[in-house]
Amino acid sequence: MHNLFLDNGSNGKNNWWRYLLTIIISWGGGILATGVLVAVLMVAFIYMVPNTFYQFDLNSLVSNGLFLLIIVFIAYAISFLLFYLCVRFMHKKKFTSLINTTGKFDWMKLLKGAGIWTALMAALTFIPLLTTAQDYQITFNPKTFGLLLILSVIAFPLQASFEEIFFRGYLMQAVGLLSKKPVIPLLATSILFALVHFFNGTDLQMSVMMVAGTLVIGLMLGIIVLGENRLETAMGIHIANNMFVALIYNSTDSGLGNLPSIITVQQSDAVTGTIGIFIAAVAVLIILFWNKKSELRRVFQWND
Repeated sequence: MHNLFLDNGSNGKNNWWRYLLTIIISWGGGILATGVLVAVLMVAFIYMVPNTFYQFDLNSLVSNGLFLLIIVFIAYAISFLLFYLCVRFMHKKKFTSLINTTGKFDWMKLLKGAGIWTALMAALTFIPLLTTAQDYQITFNPKTFGLLLILSVIAFPLQASFEEIFFRGYLMQAVGLLSKKPVIPLLATSILFALVHFFNGTDLQMSVMMVAGTLVIGLMLGIIVLGENRLETAMGIHIANNMFVALIYNSTDSGLGNLPSIITVQQSDAVTGTIGIFIAAVAVLIILFWNKKSELRRVFQWND
């Protein structure tokens, strides 16, 4: 069973070593370059501002959510650029082939995905909030929220778009070269996507539930991409999810737990959160494919 989006993977040059080098250069290069840049900036700051060396608290800095958000932006910006160059000049592929089958970006689908997911997350968040208000704190601070908003608008669209293009575009098409059954690249990339989020939790239980929740999201996003033959809706959902967690509803035990979000929960119920994600994912698929069941069935059709 051929899928138009997966068929894009056959374009260009697809030797195994090109994929290996692209992954190493994109992710490894981004991390290395970011580390060097941050180190240089810190040294320059200490050098230019006298008597700050002994007052410089590195632990406080790396635990600051806004600082980490800046690091996220820098790292993903570098990785995205390196990834683009590898795709264009090493794989000889059109970059848009990793996004859709038409070559034209559909902004309305991105906005639609973002709107649907934001509405569902708001409902699943604020309905329990009315009955368990003692577990939450209003942490909105107008002095810092403006900076958080600016950083979120800059960082999360870049970060989420890169992850979608890499996992649901580049890697899913790569696995699709090995198997024309769409469910195989769907499962492979969703599991990998979930595993790389293991370290986002602050303890083992949180990390395991983070993997479970991310696996559900990855499966949902992959199904959407394969069903629609394009990434834009999935990108919108991913962007909206990250911005909602950062701006509206954050948890102190999350990967970015010190952000000045509007609402903060001191310790999230990981099991309840995962169940909520599952409900939202099912709802999204129903909304998007209510009158397009044949497109949804093609994703899981096993026979060639």
